[in-house]
Amino acid sequence: MRKSFLISLTIHALALGMLSLGYIRWYQPVPPSEPIVSEAIAVTNIPRFHVTNRQKRSLPAARRSTPTLPAVTAGTDAPLRPTLAARNTQMLMLGTDARLPMAETSLSTHATKTPEWTSIGTTPAQVPTVPRNPVHRRGQQRATATAEPTSAAEPVNRDARMGEALEGIAESVADGDREPVSVDIVFLLDISGSMIDNIRAVGRQLSRMVAVFEQKKVDFTLGIVIFRYLEDDTIIHPQTRDVERYKRLLTSHVVAAAGDERAHNAIIKTIRRVDFREGANRRFVLVTDEASKGSYSLSEVLVQCLQQKIAVDVIGINHTTHKALTVKTGGLWFPIPKQL
Repeated sequence: MRKSFLISLTIHALALGMLSLGYIRWYQPVPPSEPIVSEAIAVTNIPRFHVTNRQKRSLPAARRSTPTLPAVTAGTDAPLRPTLAARNTQMLMLGTDARLPMAETSLSTHATKTPEWTSIGTTPAQVPTVPRNPVHRRGQQRATATAEPTSAAEPVNRDARMGEALEGIAESVADGDREPVSVDIVFLLDISGSMIDNIRAVGRQLSRMVAVFEQKKVDFTLGIVIFRYLEDDTIIHPQTRDVERYKRLLTSHVVAAAGDERAHNAIIKTIRRVDFREGANRRFVLVTDEASKGSYSLSEVLVQCLQQKIAVDVIGINHTTHKALTVKTGGLWFPIPKQL
């Protein structure tokens, strides 16, 4: 074992020695070419100037020569101009030893004509006159214009406006062609945060609608549908003649919710879920302060309402979707009470 190790070590030493001798023999550094060396020497010999260098610089003599200007003849109106020699003399008197290169073009022997200035007529500006306040005699105050205080916006009487709207819808239903009149009314109520006061007003004013129905002997049922963004948020309360039940529901139990309102989805779901009486008129009362929208288009909603013979009344805003729902289905539109 020791013998084989020594033999291997000897062979490796001989191989390394041969490689070293061969490298020394064939390796020779390449000398740089003459042009490269000469260029490097020429660059190092270029005189460099620095801002702090006090050596005065002057242009070569070849660049100092400038063409002479033609002499100005006597008797011309052109002003006398100093010759180049006079200018150079002035520069030397100033103590400068560097001469700037002059332009190669010669100057004209005649000066340009003096431009004639013409005045442009302008109308004088009119100073506005401010009327002075009349001065009163002693003991009287000077008259001053005081702005009358603007009166604050009057609070909106939601109950009165909502009651008028419900009463107008009831009158429209009672004046139907058929006698006796029977109707199934469904309130679709937007329960967003801005609508909670209007929902309370609907609950308090239901009695005005019912009073018209009882006076005109209208056979009616009332239903409540509250909606928000998703169809799962739409809750349908069935048709009933128990008005007090829905008055308590709207005035105390309905709470506001956040989210976008999709009235179109609520209308389609109500058409599919509500159990209408056979032969009764069908009337939807949409109460919202937002433009009606949803995953169903306005045309799809109108087609469903016309097929099911449903008239849509809207207590809402002045918007094209609200007006289209009422005009196309034969309903009425009323402005929703809003605080200005």
